[in-house]
Amino acid sequence: MNRATMKSEITKRVALLIGDLASVFTRMKRYNFVGEDIACNLCGDHSHDIVGTHDRYGNTLRVVICTNCGLVFLNPMPSDAEVDLFYTRYYRKLYHYTCEPRPKSILRAFRGAKTRFVFLQPILSHKTRLLDVGSGGGEAVYYFRERGIEADGIEPNEGYARYSKEKYDIPAYISRWQDAEIDHETYDVVTAHHVVEHLHSPFESLTTFREWLVPGGYLYISVPNVHDPDSTPFGRFHFAHLYYFNRETLIMMALKAGFEVSDKLPGHSTTIVFRRTETPSVDWFRFPGNYVNMAQFFKENTNVKYFLSRKPYIRWVRRMSHLGGDILKATFWDGKS
Repeated sequence: MNRATMKSEITKRVALLIGDLASVFTRMKRYNFVGEDIACNLCGDHSHDIVGTHDRYGNTLRVVICTNCGLVFLNPMPSDAEVDLFYTRYYRKLYHYTCEPRPKSILRAFRGAKTRFVFLQPILSHKTRLLDVGSGGGEAVYYFRERGIEADGIEPNEGYARYSKEKYDIPAYISRWQDAEIDHETYDVVTAHHVVEHLHSPFESLTTFREWLVPGGYLYISVPNVHDPDSTPFGRFHFAHLYYFNRETLIMMALKAGFEVSDKLPGHSTTIVFRRTETPSVDWFRFPGNYVNMAQFFKENTNVKYFLSRKPYIRWVRRMSHLGGDILKATFWDGKS
């Protein structure tokens, strides 16, 4: 490598590093929306309590809990058009400071893909057809295909979807899940890794995923657990997450949409594999005490209590060490997996 090429490469790497650091601040910008008052997407009830008034960056954001089933969500809820505009134009820029994946996010995506592949081994075979919803830069689809799984992706952000096609030569639908032209009973497995919490209508999305699956097919869902006692109270809410699940609400929504918890992979917390059933469950309301438990959780787990414990300081040290390591590793990393 000659001096000019080396200088150009160093400049490029430094620019990427600056971009990663800048993304910490760009995501603080508030996305302005009008929104609309909605009923609970799980049970249809209109009664709710307010559990949050600001997001993790101090921006105004009203978050409520359904007093019937305990589902937590934004209300007012941005309209479907406002959500669509946010995710197709602004989300990647605000949260990642780019319209294509950055090295740090690629590194983490491959790490997550490996973990997911190992976790899903009991339901995978060389004959498996898999669809990754919200496939982003395509790292998981590429990782699975390299290991013999016939995997496809679907991604609404045009920049990320095109990157995945050009970089990894993988099949990816550039589409919202609502608009995807996918035949019924096409896939054996559908995965949605940290996706469902972003969707305007999670119940409707699950019913659509069910249509894409063959009878007895599997749906893998992983979402953040709002009922996690180790999470940061002031960091619970932000606009990119429209819904906040605990294990109980996620299971009930899946039951209502036509799934059951898989015996092979019941998962843990809010990472669960569901199996498609013949018909949706009529007795899906399995956790009638969930609202009371969640309301008590929000009452007890306050910012004051959190900051008087050791948790935030241990968490900060661990997070900074991981973040710094990932940024430096990604800056000088140019691999696919």
